[in-house]
Amino acid sequence: MEQADALKEQMASPWGSMKLKCDAFEVHLSQQTDSTKKSWSTLIYVDGYLKGTWLACDHRTGEPEHEETRRFYRKVTRALHSKKEIELYQKIYGKRKAAEAQAIKFITYDWSWKSFSSLKKHLLANNTSITRINEI
Repeated sequence: MEQADALKEQMASPWGSMKLKCDAFEVHLSQQTDSTKKSWSTLIYVDGYLKGTWLACDHRTGEPEHEETRRFYRKVTRALHSKKEIELYQKIYGKRKAAEAQAIKFITYDWSWKSFSSLKKHLLANNTSITRINEI
């Protein structure tokens, strides 16, 4: 991605935005602020949309159903069971079954990124051509 430092600087403020052409997709990156946590994240609009259907995937394997998901959205992996549930499971079924239950993960996708560096790395890894679109 050319001009990486300039792009990072532009996205370093809570009101930054930019448009990119990633292969055949037009991607709009927009900063979103969260006043309760006093932080911001970058939202990704693909061809002008945030479609909930793009977040669909196989929650066990993480295999996305849509190309937009794979190319632009952040993969989130969480434990399926809480620590409290695992402790209860261990009391009832034993350590081995509790360890098996603890190993089960739930995978989903999110259209917001907390780190611009992670976003940039993901875009470079999943797209062959990335150019900046200058807004007039």
